[in-house]
Amino acid sequence: MTLVVTGAASGIGLALVRRALGAGIEVWAVDRNACPEPAAKTVLCDLSDPDEIATLELPRHIDMLACVAGVPGTAPPELVLAVNTLGMRLLTGRCLGAMASGARIVNVASVAAHRNTVALPDIATLLSVTDKPNLDTWLAEHPLDGPAAYDTSKRAVLEWTSSLAAHLIPRGIGVVSVSPGPTETPILTDFTESMGAESIDRSAAAVGRHGTADEIAAVVHFFLSPAASWTNGIDIPVEGGLLATRSALLSDALKGLDS
Repeated sequence: MTLVVTGAASGIGLALVRRALGAGIEVWAVDRNACPEPAAKTVLCDLSDPDEIATLELPRHIDMLACVAGVPGTAPPELVLAVNTLGMRLLTGRCLGAMASGARIVNVASVAAHRNTVALPDIATLLSVTDKPNLDTWLAEHPLDGPAAYDTSKRAVLEWTSSLAAHLIPRGIGVVSVSPGPTETPILTDFTESMGAESIDRSAAAVGRHGTADEIAAVVHFFLSPAASWTNGIDIPVEGGLLATRSALLSDALKGLDS
């Protein structure tokens, strides 16, 4: 079994690399930095550069693809969209030719997708962009700062996932997304800066703590496996119940349960 992981040098991507290696899976670790796990094959690539993606060395056969790489909202909006949306799509396109029936794809999105304010038709236009000049044109027509670009990029991941899953049903390739909440990774400080410390702290208080990279990687690993073969085209929130705390409407019905 062969797995390609983007964003493999740190955080959730690295945690997934370690889980996969422990399961005896051959891992190709794609990142602009070298993966610290020597048993993985490091493939250096700047996912904001379509030319690098076009010439990226990939295995001849791919059983699993995990698109984990992501840029936080502290980065310029053009970089956020180039990596989180365009780069993910172009890399997936490169990998699909090496994938057969039974292969699995997991895209890492975010609960931040729920904050997106860009209309779905405009996100559809974003997802049709295939190069950086047209991405710059889209951004000029939809001015976003870094944090808003991040939210939009992750909503685009959700829409891309469901559309791609439907498209690949005849080929027998499954696609899902996983949406973490705030997670203890090297870029948590970036999210604290872009989203505000109060918001990040409030999220942790609501569910007791932040998630860990390995907790997210465990879910990604499962949905890449044959055990999840009949799960397709959906998003799986992995956030300790954070979204539930924001939408609990049946408080009267719950009274007395703890007595």
